[in-house]
Formats: sequence, structure tokens, C-alpha cells
Amino acid sequence: MPERKAGSVMRTIGISHKTRYWQHYCFSNPPEGFRYERMVDIPWHIARIRVEFLANTKFFLPFAKADLYHTYNGVVANAHPWVIEVESYMPRYETMSPGNPLYKWALRRLAGPHCKALIFTSQSALHRNREHLLAAGVDPAKMSVIYRAVEQYEPRGRDADHFTIIFAGNGFFRKGGVELLKAFKRLGRPEARLLIISTLEVDWGVFPEPEVIAWAEKTIAEDPCITLYRRLPHEELIRHMRAADLFVSTTFQDPFNNTVLEAMGTGLPVICSDVGALPEVARDGRNGWVLPVANRTSEEIAEEITARMVQLMDDAELRVKMGAANAQIIADRFTLAKRNAALTKVYDAALGG
Repeated sequence: MPERKAGSVMRTIGISHKTRYWQHYCFSNPPEGFRYERMVDIPWHIARIRVEFLANTKFFLPFAKADLYHTYNGVVANAHPWVIEVESYMPRYETMSPGNPLYKWALRRLAGPHCKALIFTSQSALHRNREHLLAAGVDPAKMSVIYRAVEQYEPRGRDADHFTIIFAGNGFFRKGGVELLKAFKRLGRPEARLLIISTLEVDWGVFPEPEVIAWAEKTIAEDPCITLYRRLPHEELIRHMRAADLFVSTTFQDPFNNTVLEAMGTGLPVICSDVGALPEVARDGRNGWVLPVANRTSEEIAEEITARMVQLMDDAELRVKMGAANAQIIADRFTLAKRNAALTKVYDAALGG
């Protein structure tokens, strides 16, 4: 990271929100010479207005001044320099026709002079967006990949009498919760414990039949080896991860799935899917396994999860080796130092050095 000259002016980066834990961590630790400040925009969510265009468009009110705006998936309407961090599709008006005038307006904003950079959170996100953004006139020099940073923790020490598997994510059915339940029931190991942190909701992307939902809820309720927390503070999630043996989430649809990265930050081996950014996060065979899920049945996925869980349960040396591998994977891509060094270059370029 370039050094700041003594007496240099602290510059303000106005952010739209920091509602997720990784945002709290990253935006509470800005690059040297910058500070983050929450800007005031129209709070559509408070008014319970769910219109896609309004939710993903930012118009900042003139109550605080910023040198540069930095939004998360939100196109800025202000005539002011801004950068946008993109997790999935841009513009994030996915139910809107590309021929809609509002959609075209957003593309013009992204290609225009006020938008200084598009920061993609993964190569997967960049690849998904690149061609249609280029076709809209967005300068390819504006586009780069800057990964999130994850906080790291020392393991707390596992329970020698049990093997604890963790699942975390409210979109239980979309994130592979049913497949994990099936795998756990097949496991048949008395020392195994499953901890589920989820509201068990059906959110988007995967819509199970009512009988599947009923089976999952009944299985969780009746098995004494399964513990369910529907709500848990983030610090408690981390505490449980630090004492566990394995994290599993073979999601079917996710642009990133940050809980996999958080589990890695606590030193856990992971079993995840090859969806979205996850092949860039986990390393198959190194810190766990990255399973293909497309064109496979639920039973086939569950069978492979079971086999991998047995492999880790029966090979303590492999479990320790995979957990330890997380440190270098994170050091290569997911530290604050890496993120802030890359952001410094983006911010300096946007503000003219």
C-alpha cells in the first residue's frame, strides 16, 4: 500500500450501508488516508417499499459531504464521483427488461463520467457482467476484481467426544440444507452432531415441495443429535464455528455465500458447491471439497457429502491439514491488507491521486 505523506488530508468515502458482517468489518477498517462515513439516502426499506429499481438506486441527500461515494450494488443518481461494488448482476434490476428506459438509464450511469470504477467481488461476477457492460459502452479499464476481507480467529478447541458439523444460512433449501440433512441421517455415527443456524426459510431460486419442507422440519425436530438456532448473533455463530469440526453448505444459487469464507476464517474445513464465486474461495482437496451440484439429484449430492464427512471423521490428520490450509488461502486473497491496497489504487485514481 502506498504511504501517505505527513499532513495529507483525510478523504471521506461515503457508503450507502453496512448491513452485513463483512461490510462492518471492511468499512470499519478503511485504507490509510481514507475514512468511511454513512451517507443519507432515501430509506425505501423503512417505508417497506420493495420496488427493485428504488432498492438498487441511490440518491444521496445533501446532509453530509463525501469526496467519493462507494455503494454496494447501487447505481448512484447524484452528479458526484462514485464507485460501485458488485456481487451479482449489474444493474441489479433482474426482473426488468433491458429495453426498459430505467434499465438503459442505469447503463448510461455506469458508462458515464461520474462512475469511476466497478469493483467486482469475484471473477465470477466480473465474467457474468463483462460482455453486456462493454456493449453498453462501459470502459473495461473501470472494471476490476477486489475480494472481500474476512476476520480470522484461532480455533477454541474441539469437543473430543463429538464431531460437530455446522450449517449457517437462512435460505436453508437454496443453500443445500436438505442435502446435508439427508447426508447426516445416512452417516449413522453416534459421535456426529449437526448444528443448524437458519430460519429455515424458502427465499429465492429453490422452491421445494411442501412435503420436502415438512420432512426437513420434522427431521430436525425429532433428532436429538441436531440442534437448530433460528436466530443467533454473529459473534455466537463465530463462537460455534471456532469449536466445530466442519462447515457444510452445498448451495444451489449464490453469488458468493460469505459464510463459507467466515468458516474458513475460523480454521474449519469446508464442503461447499461449485456455484458462483465459491471455486475462487475454497480449494477442492486442499481446505475441503467443492462439489458440483448442477444436473445432479439431491440423493447424489447427499451421498457425496456423506462420503466426505466420513473421510474427515476417520482421518484426524487430514482434518487438521485442511483446517490449517485456510490461513494461506485467506492470505492470498481475503485479508484487509490485500483489499485496502487495491481500494487505495481505485480511490486515488477516482479522485485524481
